[in-house]
Amino acid sequence: MEPKVKPNTARRKQSSFASGWRSSAWARFALYVAIGIVSYFLLLNPVLPKQYDLEPGAVSPETIVAPVTKIDQQATEQARQEAAQSVPLQYRQDEQITNRQLERLERVFDQLQGKPEKSSLSEAEKVQRLRSLIPAMPDEVYTALAGIPEKEIQDVRSASRKVLQQVLSEGVRPAQLVQKREQAEQLLKDVPLRKDARKAVRELVRTLIVPNVVVDQALTDALRETARESVKPVVIQKGDVIVAAGEVVTEENIRKLKELGLLLQNLNHRFYAGLTLFLLIWLALLYIFVHRFHREIHDDNRNVLMMAAVVILNLLAMKVVSLGQGLEWAMVGYCAPFAFGTMLIALLLDTRLAIWFGVLFSLAAGILFNDEQLLLFDYRYGLVALVSGTAGALSLAGVRNRPSILRAGLFASLSGTVAIVALHLLMSAEGDLRLLLQSVGFGLLSGLLSAVLTIGFLSLFETAFDILSPLRLLELSNPNHPLLRKLLVEAPGTYHHSVMVANLAEAAAEAIGADGLLARVGAYYHDIGKTKRPQFYIENQMQMENPHDKISPHLSKTIILSHPKDGVEMLEEHRIPKPIRDIAAQHHGTTLLKYFYHKAKEINGENQVLEEDFRYPGPKAQFKEAAIVGIADGIEAAVRSLSRPTPGRIESIVRKVIRERLEDGQFNDCDLTMKELELIAQSMCETLQGIFHVRIEYPEEVSGKGKDVKNGAVG
Repeated sequence: MEPKVKPNTARRKQSSFASGWRSSAWARFALYVAIGIVSYFLLLNPVLPKQYDLEPGAVSPETIVAPVTKIDQQATEQARQEAAQSVPLQYRQDEQITNRQLERLERVFDQLQGKPEKSSLSEAEKVQRLRSLIPAMPDEVYTALAGIPEKEIQDVRSASRKVLQQVLSEGVRPAQLVQKREQAEQLLKDVPLRKDARKAVRELVRTLIVPNVVVDQALTDALRETARESVKPVVIQKGDVIVAAGEVVTEENIRKLKELGLLLQNLNHRFYAGLTLFLLIWLALLYIFVHRFHREIHDDNRNVLMMAAVVILNLLAMKVVSLGQGLEWAMVGYCAPFAFGTMLIALLLDTRLAIWFGVLFSLAAGILFNDEQLLLFDYRYGLVALVSGTAGALSLAGVRNRPSILRAGLFASLSGTVAIVALHLLMSAEGDLRLLLQSVGFGLLSGLLSAVLTIGFLSLFETAFDILSPLRLLELSNPNHPLLRKLLVEAPGTYHHSVMVANLAEAAAEAIGADGLLARVGAYYHDIGKTKRPQFYIENQMQMENPHDKISPHLSKTIILSHPKDGVEMLEEHRIPKPIRDIAAQHHGTTLLKYFYHKAKEINGENQVLEEDFRYPGPKAQFKEAAIVGIADGIEAAVRSLSRPTPGRIESIVRKVIRERLEDGQFNDCDLTMKELELIAQSMCETLQGIFHVRIEYPEEVSGKGKDVKNGAVG
C-alpha cells in the first residue's frame, strides 16, 4: 500500500500548491510589478530625450532642437540682475542736516551780536569763539566777521540765513557741492554789504553748505526688486534650434544643452520619475478596473499571468515596429499590431476588459511612437491604436470559428484607416497625398498583422494556460475529433446518449446565463471513459446479454464507478482542457449507484453492505456547467427508459432527478440557486418535449419492458 499512498500525497501537495499560487495576493502583486518593470524599460527610450556628446569648439553633427519648453535659469537671472542694476540710486533730502546747518549759522551771529552780559567781549575773544563754532576758515574771515558793526549784524544774519536756507532747501548732493556754493555766491552779490563783510559772509555760507541729499537705500532696494520681478523669464521654447548642423558649438550652446539635459553626462531624474508615475497610474487603472468589474479574473492569478503575458507581447510588438521609424518611414508606426492584445483578451477573457486594454494600449502607443522630439505623447498613434484595438475586440464578440479572427483583423484595419484619414484631413499642414497613401497602407497592414499574431498566439495561450476559448470549444465539438470518433465507433449508444445530454445541457445553461457552449462540449466528452468497457453499459447492449447478470454486484459497481476516472485519464492523454476534464469527473458527483447497492444488500444482507462503497468518488460539481451536465445525464437516461414519455411523465422525471440530487447535497459545492434550478427544469422539459413528442399509439405497438434508469448499466 505504501507505493500508492506517496503518489496520492504528492498529488494533493501539488494541487494545494497550485491552488495557493492562483489565489495568492503576493503572487498577484508580483505579476503587476512585472508588468510595470517590463513596460518601464520598453517605454524608457521614447520618453528620454536624445543626448549628445559635445564640447565647445566641436562641430555639431546634426541640428539640435529643444525637446521641451524650459526656463533658462541662468539667462533669466542675468537679465534680472541687469534690470536691477539699471535702477539708479534713490536719494532723499535730510532735513536734519539742513536744520543743523541753519542752527550753526544762528549761533555764529549770536556770538557776533552778543548778549548784554557778553557785550564787553573783545574782538579776539569773538574770533576765538567763532573758530570753535566754524573751524577751518581763514583767519581773516573770522576777523572780518568779528568786525561787523553790531547795528549791521541783524541785516547780515537775515541775508545769510535766506541764502543758506534757499540753497539747502533745494537739496545739495555731493556732486553738486561746488555748484551750490557758487550759486550761494551769486545770491549774496545782491545783498547790500560792505566789501569785507560780504567776503566774510560769503565764506561762512560756503562753509555751511554741505550735502544734505543722501542715498535712500530702502527705496533703492525696493525699486530694484520691482525691476527684477518685472523681467519675464527667459524661455527656451520647444522646437527652438540650439545649434544647427555643421555649426561650431559655443559655450552658450553647451550651457543651453546642459539646461535641457541634452548632454550625455547629464542625468535628468525628472524623466525617470515622470515615467514611473505614469506607469503607476497606468497599472492602477488596470488593477482597479479588473478588481472592480472582473473579480473572477482578478482572483485567479492564472488569468492575471495571462493578462501580463498579453500586455508584454503587445508592447513588444509595438516596440519592434517603433524601431523602424525614421525620416523615410515616418508613418511606419501605423502598421503596429494595435489590435493584437485586445483581440487576444477578447478571445481568452472578456470583451469589456479588452476594450479597457485598448484604452491603456493607446496611451502606450502614443509614447512609443513619439518619433518627433517636439512630442512627448503623439496623439495620432494613440487615437489610431484606440480605434483599431476597440474595433478588433468588439468584432470578436460571439465568434464561432478562427476565420472570424481574420475578419476581425480586417475590420480593425478599416477602422484604423478611417481614423488615419480623419487625422490627415484635420491636419492641413500634412496635405501630402503620398504621405496619406503611405499612412493608409500601413494602417491596413496593422489589422491584418494583428489577426495573424492573434491566430498564432491563441493556440499557444490555450495550451500553456489550459483554458478554453470559444474557438477551442468549437474545435473540440467537431465530430471528427479522435475521441469522439472513438466514442461513435466503439460505444454508439453512449455517443447518442452524449449528444442528447449535450442538447439538454446547452439549453439549460443558456437559460440561467451559464456557458452553454462549455456545457455542450463537456457533455460530448463526459462519458468518454465508457469506451474502455462499452459492453457493460445498457445503451451499448444491443441484442446481447447483460454481462452484469453473470458477475457480482461489487464487481459491477467497480466497473461502473470507474468510468469517470477512466474518462479523465483519457482526456488528459489527449490534452483536453481542464474544464472538460472536470465535467467528466464531476458529472456524477457522489451519487449512489442504487441498482447494484440494493442488489448487493439482497445478496449479502442489509448490514453487510456499506452505502459509501456504492457511491461515485466525486468530487461533487464545482461549477454550474458540471452540475447541469450531471442533471441532463440523469434525466436523459431516465426519460429514455419511459415507455410512453408524455409531457406529464417527462416533467415528473425531470423534477424527481433534480430533487433527489438536491436532497443528496450534490449542489452544495456549486453556486446554483433554487431559482436557477427551476429554470433548468423548465428548459429541460421544453427540450425533451420537443424530442419525445406525443405519437399516435398503434394497436400492434407493444411496450418494451423498460429498465430502471439506474440499473447499473447506465452511468
